[in-house]
Amino acid sequence: MDARSAALAALGRRAHTRRELEQKLGRKGIERAEIRAVLDDLEEHGLLNDAQTATALAAWRSRTGRGRSRIASELAGKGVARVDVDAALASLDPRDEAQALRAALERRERALPTGLTGQARSKKLFDHLARRGFAPAAILEALHRKGDSTDDEP
Repeated sequence: MDARSAALAALGRRAHTRRELEQKLGRKGIERAEIRAVLDDLEEHGLLNDAQTATALAAWRSRTGRGRSRIASELAGKGVARVDVDAALASLDPRDEAQALRAALERRERALPTGLTGQARSKKLFDHLARRGFAPAAILEALHRKGDSTDDEP
């Protein structure tokens, strides 16, 4: 399979960033110069667009319970330029993120073992949500609204 066919096949399965396609094609043993030429052509024809891919991925990851910092990290790992990461994050509705935070909080809370102290429960919830990329202030606010105690309370 030539570079163009391999790239189009990958894009037919899902959207990819330029870096992802460079890596996939490189693993197939395709020369770097040929990869660059094919990817430049795909960008010219609008078939490869990191900004659009970043926006779509950010929306999807937000819907699946990821916070802004986790999404930003994932996009950077896929080779998306900082300006495109910022634009993708700006396209997210803060209300959707708050809803995703509440949903993730409820899911995780149901999975916690019974018998934990309120503070231990809050710490586990906080840590879980922070790993998912939600802002610490938003997590604390959600915990307070839910009525859980946090470490900063006497």
